[in-house]
Amino acid sequence: MTKTNSSNRSLPAMTFFYTDNCERQALAPVALEAEHRGFEVKFSTNSKERAEIGVYCEHACQPNADFSVIMLHDLAQRHDIWPSFWRYEPWNEFDMGIVPGKSWVDRWQTQAGFSMARPRLGVFDSGWPKADLVFRDKEVFSLEADKLRKTLGLKYEKSVLYAPSWENHGKQDDFVKAFIDLPVNVLLKQAPWSNAYPEVLSNIRQMNELHRGCADNVHIIDVEVSIMYCLSLADVLVSDESSVLTEALLLDVPGVAVTDWLIPDTNPPRPASVPYDYVTKTTKSKMRETVEAILAEPESTRQKTRQDRDNQFSNLGKSAVLIMDNIVAALEGRALPTPAVTAQVDLDRAEYLRAEQYINASDNLEAMKILIPLVQAETECWEVYNDLGTMMFNEGNLEDAFFLLENAVKRAPDPVIPLSNLIETYCAAGQADMALFNLAQLSRHVPKSQNKIAAIRSCMETLLSAQQAPEYEHYTNLTMSA
Repeated sequence: MTKTNSSNRSLPAMTFFYTDNCERQALAPVALEAEHRGFEVKFSTNSKERAEIGVYCEHACQPNADFSVIMLHDLAQRHDIWPSFWRYEPWNEFDMGIVPGKSWVDRWQTQAGFSMARPRLGVFDSGWPKADLVFRDKEVFSLEADKLRKTLGLKYEKSVLYAPSWENHGKQDDFVKAFIDLPVNVLLKQAPWSNAYPEVLSNIRQMNELHRGCADNVHIIDVEVSIMYCLSLADVLVSDESSVLTEALLLDVPGVAVTDWLIPDTNPPRPASVPYDYVTKTTKSKMRETVEAILAEPESTRQKTRQDRDNQFSNLGKSAVLIMDNIVAALEGRALPTPAVTAQVDLDRAEYLRAEQYINASDNLEAMKILIPLVQAETECWEVYNDLGTMMFNEGNLEDAFFLLENAVKRAPDPVIPLSNLIETYCAAGQADMALFNLAQLSRHVPKSQNKIAAIRSCMETLLSAQQAPEYEHYTNLTMSA
């Protein structure tokens, strides 16, 4: 269905897909901006539904839209596999991908050599739409936050906020017991879980029944209230591994992660995973002590959170506008106002191709002058490691060859060439076990059985040759990337 805006232009409908209210909250600012521009907007929980323009934020979803946009649904999304996020999230199926700031841009740069990380028009550092609530109109936000403060009837000047990812094993009770006798407001804010998680919802109900009215400084906040308003009241946030630990930076609120609180998404439950260097880690037994230390040094702590905020978030208060500006420009076939992030691996590959010209001209010294700085900069261009590793092998420097070829294998989307070279290097070094181990890895990437047989034969022949050759004699049949 199409809609006509004030300029009498026909606009396609926009569908925002979500699976729970956390995802809906992440999408809502963009949907509101789209409505302001005259688009017909609707929300759907069925990501397979056909859409003219589809905006998605689910895990590993596939678009079914004429034009599609993919963004994060939380800032800690798949933090258990960082930075390898895009090896499991097929952003290449979408037209545009949105990341919230520098840290996610840096994470994407490490994966940009993989095709799954490359949407058709690119990845855009457009900011975090949820932050618009705080920064787009600070006066309105402040008024709403003050309403929440008055509604709760906060007794003390200082507040400690509890906002976990999962409620389980009595975590909320651990928190309440740690702070109930301190002169602080104890704020309890659970996430708006969907009905697909009845056990978590049951745990939340049990905890809230236990703590409702237990003391005049303990306050249970409605799950549907935006976490941003809750953070505006807090002096410290306590969580397990929730992405709220990152969002807290938007309000200069220091975060504390209790790392021995369990997460029940595995069997048995695992300890919290907190790969954030801007969060203070503690344990249940030291939770109170850690929070008290932060409350005693509020100014220095807030200065640090401001620095961390700028690394996590870009375009504060402007995210939804920038996203919609790009969508409209793309639909109209115009240049995008916010350009896509340039993949560093593409820049490095251009340098590699320059080095390759020297290699083809048998001028390895000049090639190394280009390749070695790229390795020192930890480029994600696998060909750099492969070709430099090949040079080291041919010079008899097997130690450096191992290091370089292993890095090439780690970075190559299709590692057949560097794996083959690594196998031959292990063969030349007489390390049969490692050669065979990597041969097993290679067999997974060689599609045809006859090619696998050829690879095994080549490995065996090289091993036999290595056993008969003088020590450190090397071979010159490794394969360059080109």
